Amino acid sequence: MTKKFTPFIKPSEILDQDQIQWLREKSDVRGISLLFHAWAVVFLTVFLFSLFPNILTFFIAVLIIAGRQLGLAILMHEGAHGLIVNKTKSNDRLSQWICAFPVWLDTYGYRHYHLAHHRNTQLEDDPDLSLSKPFPVSKLSFLRKALRDIFGITGIVQRYELIFKTLLQTDIDKNDGKRISGFKSTNTLYGILFSNLAILLIMTMIGSWWYYFAFWLLPLFTFFQLFLRIRNIAEHAGVPHDSDDFNNARTTYAGFIERALVAPYYVNYHLEHHLLMFIPCYKLKDAHRMLIEKQYDKRMEIKKGYISLLKSVLV
Repeated sequence: MTKKFTPFIKPSEILDQDQIQWLREKSDVRGISLLFHAWAVVFLTVFLFSLFPNILTFFIAVLIIAGRQLGLAILMHEGAHGLIVNKTKSNDRLSQWICAFPVWLDTYGYRHYHLAHHRNTQLEDDPDLSLSKPFPVSKLSFLRKALRDIFGITGIVQRYELIFKTLLQTDIDKNDGKRISGFKSTNTLYGILFSNLAILLIMTMIGSWWYYFAFWLLPLFTFFQLFLRIRNIAEHAGVPHDSDDFNNARTTYAGFIERALVAPYYVNYHLEHHLLMFIPCYKLKDAHRMLIEKQYDKRMEIKKGYISLLKSVLV
């Protein structure tokens, strides 16, 4: 797959300077409030199940928490762009400990990978190209992948690779040929362990020790993977990637349930994020409105809902 080269569109080419300046401004209060919201929803959901325990509330809790786990991954993405709070060190610590480690991710490794995606969107060097290149795919192929997600196969494979192929691997020092361990990888493993122990303790205080396995690991290994897959499909699969920066990524309008599960924290405004990646997520909707007001909508790749989106990339 190749893409006709087009230079990056500069913000000043599409928006007024005062609009750009306002969009750049970050609010520490709003950034931290999103982190608080994600965790409040998780623990409130578990608490409500403890009050009304039955199979229906159990299933609903798993879905809601999986959606907030995706939300934490999205907020880690915010942190990778330095957009949670203004101070860099505080931003990185919040992103790492509050967002990334609990869902078995790492902000620093993701940042390096993700910025390469922004530099090479839909080009051969795009590290995310494998997520969009196969589309459109058959409904049967998607169903097989979705079932692997729901039954935990995808989650187990990915965590195996995370722990045994990344975190515990050793590298060769290029200078003297000696084997060295990945210090940052070890720290990541410890961070995942400590953050998940904290979640275990809180879940135990809310209800019981098994809540951690039922309401954290189970969603993380199952529906989180499915929601993540759908989000990835929505962002770049089936876009007109041989065109300009207005349509090598996609914005998908999302309703309440979609925002709760597959599109938390404005992640559905992905085209705006690619055009103006300095914008904190809570201003992406405003950026979308500004672009529409300037009549860029005819150039933008937009879908009206995730069901419509999936129909367009499944054959």
